[in-house]
Amino acid sequence: MRQVLVDDPDPDRLRRLREFQASVRRSPRNPEGVVPARAPVSGRDSEILDRLRRLSPQLADSFEQALKDLNDHTRLSYIGPAGEIREVMRATIQLLAPDEEVKGEAWYVGIEQGSKRHPSQAERARYAVQRRGGSGEQVRSTDLLVDELVGQVSRQTYTSGSGALHGVAARPKVRKLTGWVFAILDEVLPE
Repeated sequence: MRQVLVDDPDPDRLRRLREFQASVRRSPRNPEGVVPARAPVSGRDSEILDRLRRLSPQLADSFEQALKDLNDHTRLSYIGPAGEIREVMRATIQLLAPDEEVKGEAWYVGIEQGSKRHPSQAERARYAVQRRGGSGEQVRSTDLLVDELVGQVSRQTYTSGSGALHGVAARPKVRKLTGWVFAILDEVLPE
């Protein structure tokens, strides 16, 4: 029987040690394998995302990033994607409904901000939809739902003590929010 000395290691053992070290040094998984490189969207939503991309590639990238984040099951909080999705909706509507054009409408009331009066988000949405030939009242009520959902996600995240708990609970609400924002974008974006 061969006696193994510390100074004279077994060549097979050294080979296995090198293989083990190489496997440990490699990343255990490819992050792109966990979260899709592109956010999965349905055919209808994909068409809306394409229309958004024609209007503003930056807003489309932002929306797509929020969708990607929403599909990341390792997130502890979904308040970031919720805020980003809402901001995409706000910025899109603002691009499609410039202040001066909205202020020229007979129904314009505006909201006071400091010493100036600006169009409300609902008025901007109404203008953008009417510009496309749709019903402004339909979008105005949806816009209020989006604000309510973002508020719920924010409050839930704030009041929860556990990151995992509020992450799991908030995800379905942000998914619902995403559906409403897709609906609004479908109404306001040019074909």
